Amino acid sequence: FKATSRLIAGTLLLASAFPLLAETSATFLTGPQAGDPVDLALAYVRGHAADYGLTAEDLIDVEITDQYQTRHNGVTHVYLRQRHGSVPVFNGAINVNVARNGVIINVGSRFVSNLASMVNAVAPSISQEEAVLGAADHLAIPATEATLVRIETLGGPTLGARFEGGAISQDEIPVQLMYQPMEDGSVRLSWRLVVNELRNSNWWDLRVDALSGEVLSKNNWTQEHGSVSSSPTYDVIPIPAESPDDTGVAQVTVDNPADLTASPFGWHDDDGTGANDYTDTRGNNVWAQDDLDTNNAGGVRPDGGAGHIFAHVWDPGLDPTAGTNLEASIVNLFYYNNIMHDVAYQYGFDEAGGNFQQNNYGNGGVGNDPVDADAQDGFDTNNANFTTPPDGSRPRMQMFRWVDPFGQVVTVNSPGSIAGDYPANQSNNGGTANGLTADIAIAEDGVGLPNDACEAVSNDLTGKIALILWNQGACNSSVFIVNVANAGAVAAIIIDNTPLPRTSFGGSALIPSVAVGQADGQLIMSTILGATTVNASIDDNPSSVDRDSDLDNGIIAHEYGHGISNRLVGGPSNTNCLFGDERMGEGWSDFWALLLTPRAGDSPFTARGIGNYVVFDTPSGPGIRNFPYTVDMSINPETYADIGTALVPHGVGSIWMQMLWEVHWELVARYGFDPDLYTGTGGNNLLIQLVVDGMKLAPCGPTFLTARDAILSADDVLTGNGSAGSGLNQCEIWRGFAKRGAGVAAVSGGTGVGTEVEDYSIPVGCSAATNYIWDNGFESGDTTAWSSSTP
Repeated sequence: FKATSRLIAGTLLLASAFPLLAETSATFLTGPQAGDPVDLALAYVRGHAADYGLTAEDLIDVEITDQYQTRHNGVTHVYLRQRHGSVPVFNGAINVNVARNGVIINVGSRFVSNLASMVNAVAPSISQEEAVLGAADHLAIPATEATLVRIETLGGPTLGARFEGGAISQDEIPVQLMYQPMEDGSVRLSWRLVVNELRNSNWWDLRVDALSGEVLSKNNWTQEHGSVSSSPTYDVIPIPAESPDDTGVAQVTVDNPADLTASPFGWHDDDGTGANDYTDTRGNNVWAQDDLDTNNAGGVRPDGGAGHIFAHVWDPGLDPTAGTNLEASIVNLFYYNNIMHDVAYQYGFDEAGGNFQQNNYGNGGVGNDPVDADAQDGFDTNNANFTTPPDGSRPRMQMFRWVDPFGQVVTVNSPGSIAGDYPANQSNNGGTANGLTADIAIAEDGVGLPNDACEAVSNDLTGKIALILWNQGACNSSVFIVNVANAGAVAAIIIDNTPLPRTSFGGSALIPSVAVGQADGQLIMSTILGATTVNASIDDNPSSVDRDSDLDNGIIAHEYGHGISNRLVGGPSNTNCLFGDERMGEGWSDFWALLLTPRAGDSPFTARGIGNYVVFDTPSGPGIRNFPYTVDMSINPETYADIGTALVPHGVGSIWMQMLWEVHWELVARYGFDPDLYTGTGGNNLLIQLVVDGMKLAPCGPTFLTARDAILSADDVLTGNGSAGSGLNQCEIWRGFAKRGAGVAAVSGGTGVGTEVEDYSIPVGCSAATNYIWDNGFESGDTTAWSSSTP
């Protein structure tokens, strides 16, 4: 915990979903005024203390945790933190945003009212050591006091100390006192400590009750893109391509792609001398390597030699680790992390904003934090994650292998009319069939849907492969597989309800089972019903090859996006501000994945998914989301109220992204699309700018509606005269949000979900008609001349 705070005597503020806090987000609170932005911010909050119901004691002890200016619009962002007895309050934060002309744009806060009467203690009863050991026990990490080594006693009001990580943490463990607001209204003295687990990717910020040793709360920072002395080349999946699905099987050689505004000394420097410091996949913005052995300690780093030529061939027909595939994936991971760094830099995720750089070249912020990007990490499969500690600590991106869902194949041997291979998805239980061959018989139970085997099977399946028509919701696979096994079946084929077999069935250990796609299964069933015997074999798919998320630029962008939102919302020093069930982190990350991977011919009606490549989905499928993103509500029907039943965080986040997607196409319809993702002037560029600015303006713990309002305020600052509603794009933004239920009169459920009130209204004076052709008589899905209408 570095001492970079500025102390203030007598300052202010408010907000939260907890009873003791009140959420506020005001807009353009003052007119233009002269003076230092920090002084203006402090004067405002002091002068308006009574408006927020705060006592004099609430204003005595406040510190500045972050203060920086966004270059392109001149807004200064000031982040304050509440303290009691010089001990900080966890997420007791306020952000004050001051325009270039001195206008106080907005105030978002989570200060605790009547703090002095809420705290339960001012002195701890347990030691720092006891807190660390208690946290280790809570995380199921074996540790003893004998192995806990104190490095330093910092003392001071927070009684800070540092301990060696030992068997508990990859890094040193900092400990200090901090107050933790609780949902019951109390504020409890706690020990705050950080543990970067050795055995997995979890990186925890924990608060341990300083009296009882109970873990009160924890946040996981891990969430599941001058002159140069050489001209590096990289064989990669190049921006704006999302994956090999966009480029075919071949990589593309890109020459010297570093942007010299964002990376003035190229991608392989970290001392600013103009000479490359590394010939491998390391540099100022990212260190990329494999982590097959899961030790987070470096691994293979392809070396491009003095010329920095990274020409490692990727062969899609080989395993991700075979041939030079591993080196190729590491190069792509290095490339796209740098792309994310350089693109995001243009829009304000720079050094002062808390970006990821070893050397900040004198441009503010705290350095020493390039991304540790681990390719083909062996810790997990079918996933990826990003860990975001505060500015000055290195984040970690972990990319995993995605297992081929069609790792089995059903080979129909006869009759010849349907003979051939049908891709199959192996169930999780029961093992593989290993070439088992038998006739196929349709399971019959005579109840409800007669072929779902949800009841005892009535026909004899002895020695047969049972064919089951999946009846979603009627019973699960552990029931119907057991029923056909009891009838004598030696294996089972499940007919999925999707074109390709994507449902993950559990099956049963009694017999092997696989799923086939709906059309394939129905073809087999209709052939049997036509009194023709069908003989088949079930075996491993010889063409099955797992996929590598290091080649899916959308996933890399998504993970890097977590770092952007965590550093920008609440300020670079506090990466704990995206909390609660109504949070947007996953949506903001999908935003980067889609905005940086546009495809020729995209229209508002184009369906775009996330992770389609790694899950073997078609480009128009949903990928790893419930619905693809599109303005067509017959394809993606989700609205604000749906977050009450959506899974947290991905389901909720995807609804936020769908709202941003609507705004995207509103702005593109007005300003057109610009393929220059760095400095373009299209509607797509404008939205990226407004979203980044909006993150900076949003309060700690934003809801959909306060984050929406932050984007509206960002437009007022960027394109207006600084007054509320003066932005040139207010109507486009409102139409996008209102279409999905976040209109003018919508009501938030706070940081929880389930009580949201939808509203589809837009401000008076805004036209309800959107600007794209779809609302002017064209059918959904028509992509011809969609943007030709005038705004």
